[in-house]
Amino acid sequence: MSFTALGRAVPKPPFDGARGAPVVRLCVVSLERTTPPGQPLTDADRRRPEQLRRLSCALLELWDLRSYVDDVELLVSELVTNALQHGAGPAVHVRICADDDHLHLYVEDGSSNRPVPRPMDIEAENGRGLHMVAAIADHLDTSEDGTTVHCAMALSERAA
Repeated sequence: MSFTALGRAVPKPPFDGARGAPVVRLCVVSLERTTPPGQPLTDADRRRPEQLRRLSCALLELWDLRSYVDDVELLVSELVTNALQHGAGPAVHVRICADDDHLHLYVEDGSSNRPVPRPMDIEAENGRGLHMVAAIADHLDTSEDGTTVHCAMALSERAA
């Protein structure tokens, strides 16, 4: 697993008194897959969502966004699990970033197959993840090439 993080990059105010660039917070993680596409997840890959949940909790604490921890844990868990189960690339890339207005999560899995929510079945053991992501996130979309799922939450007064 490779990891790159920027804490709070607070810009210096401009000399002319205009509003400066927004505060940007960024973390990028690349996970090398141990599971061949289409196969049951290995133990190492089954541990990945939990590792990313812990990391995201630490980041949100660092970024003073504690009130988003529960939502982001679920978003990370669902999207990373989907990427590991259905992705095609040798790695899964996760980017968590926040500016003054939004918290963003990008998960790239190397597959050009766009995720499609399954019909809701309360009795099913799986298949509800994208429905939960759509319910929590203010925005959910997929890149044009289908390789990256992006969701965003508006930051509000509940931050800090």
